[in-house]
Amino acid sequence: MNRHKILRRLAAMAAAGIMASGGACAEETNSLLSIWESLGFGANPTATLTPEPTPAATPTPAPEDFRFRDGIRWGMTMQQVKALENENMVERSNQEWSIMVTTEKVAVSRFTADLVFMFRQDQLRMITYEFQRPDAEADFQYMAGALSSLYGEKQEADPSVVKTLMDAINPGRYRLEQMDQTYAWIRGDGTAIFLYYYGPGLFSVMYAAPDLGGGLYQTQGL
Repeated sequence: MNRHKILRRLAAMAAAGIMASGGACAEETNSLLSIWESLGFGANPTATLTPEPTPAATPTPAPEDFRFRDGIRWGMTMQQVKALENENMVERSNQEWSIMVTTEKVAVSRFTADLVFMFRQDQLRMITYEFQRPDAEADFQYMAGALSSLYGEKQEADPSVVKTLMDAINPGRYRLEQMDQTYAWIRGDGTAIFLYYYGPGLFSVMYAAPDLGGGLYQTQGL
């Protein structure tokens, strides 16, 4: 009988609480201990029977913070965004909100669009890509598929939610009767992403910071 078999047998007997009992069990124990000592492994084999440590629970990783294009993050100032975004932009302000718009269209997926950064008290809170496409329906559905490949299954959304967000910055920019077929995705960090029509041949992708997206719906009692 080799060392490992003896150890396994002694461990089983110890677990069952029979190593110190009398009769045949005691005889078997003494026999095993004698074999152990004759093999030169010492007089206390059970000292090596240390239980395996319980593995520590793996913590759930925190959702990765939203990164836009070249590392732009929520809360950045206008100057920080300018340092990362190479496109030329114009600025305008509306009370506590400020807006930066690219002077030329930027590449998005297989299309081009106007890129708009929106800041509240000089902290980035919203971003939109604004598209004007002759074949808007097909391009809209393609963009829905592209966003779903990144953020998961799309959900139907109420266009008034998007209008409410935009009205805080540019009141009257969207007319509800012209808004249609709005989809939404919510990232793990709380960033809300919307794809929606806002006029004939016009659609947009909006990214809203978690502190905006988290207050879009009344959820009491749900």
